Amino acid sequence: MFRDRYKRAYNTISPSQELVSDMIDRARSGSRNSVKRRFAVRTSLAAAAAVLCLVMAVPVCAAHIPAFYKIVEYISPAMADQLVPIEKSCTSQGITMQVEAINLKGNEAEIIISLQDAQGSTQDLVHGEMDLYDSYGLSDYTNDSIVGGCLFLTYDAAEDKAYFQVMVQSDNAYQADKLRFWVHAVLCDKYEETKNVDLSGIDYAPGTKQVTLSGGGGLMPEEMLPDSLRGEPRTPDDPLPDTRVLDGIKAADCAADDFTVTGLAYMDGVLRVQMCMGDNWRSDRHVDLYLKDAEGNERYSDRSVSWNEEVGDTSYVFYEFWYLEDIVDIRDYSMYGVFHESGELVEGNWMVTFRVQGD
Repeated sequence: MFRDRYKRAYNTISPSQELVSDMIDRARSGSRNSVKRRFAVRTSLAAAAAVLCLVMAVPVCAAHIPAFYKIVEYISPAMADQLVPIEKSCTSQGITMQVEAINLKGNEAEIIISLQDAQGSTQDLVHGEMDLYDSYGLSDYTNDSIVGGCLFLTYDAAEDKAYFQVMVQSDNAYQADKLRFWVHAVLCDKYEETKNVDLSGIDYAPGTKQVTLSGGGGLMPEEMLPDSLRGEPRTPDDPLPDTRVLDGIKAADCAADDFTVTGLAYMDGVLRVQMCMGDNWRSDRHVDLYLKDAEGNERYSDRSVSWNEEVGDTSYVFYEFWYLEDIVDIRDYSMYGVFHESGELVEGNWMVTFRVQGD
């Protein structure tokens, strides 16, 4: 696609009429001897060839060497626009991505994008909630985004568009004159289901095991947790902590494509609920668990931790949710979860180049 666009641009390049007339006049004048004429013609041809080689090399250099791109941009913004086409939408794998709006504030950017089924596509991939699967980024050809977040906003059935709010941040302030936003994968067919979690099989003297955490969070700071729940760094140079979790159902006995409750326990004044999310390499499963007391008051976990366990080529994701609660009789409590499940992972190459000013 880009090669054809460049070819069409280069085919329109021609010498000015003044230069052509001057060359014709010199050829007709015959004032120079034949040797000088041949030398002049060869010099002109060599110069023209050098210019042609430079022009032909610009697209490759501009695309891959930021410093060279800056030079081209400084000399001629219009030329730079030809080298890196300004597009607000891009189609890949039957889905069209479009940048709807962007707000730049120094090194932070807030972007509104949409996804819709490509014109003429019969796949119907866009028809509800979706996810960008942490595969997006923003670049201004000098620095890339290093952290970000994505929020699904809504699906407009009339336009067949799914809207997202993307927030990204870089080390340095973004340059507004030329930006490139990309997405490499999307998750389709996301849905959620509310189901009860049975607390009748709770264990009051469970076994535990040591795991290396891959994540964790919650409303309660870690320093307020009981000593038994606090993670410890493995080494001074390794920030990933080790902690003890329930030694419940083994990963090999869990469903790779579904949720599995792997442990329920009450110990040291903490209700622990452990759950396996299956294999999340090509999906995204997570759950919001709520504990309800006898009066109907419900709340989310005070803190949760996560880790991975490998079985052959399959990587299982585990979460353990902690509720710091004085429980006298577990029968006075109930629990339910909002289970979020993603469907098909679509890998593509959506890339949009645009200016914030001058559109």
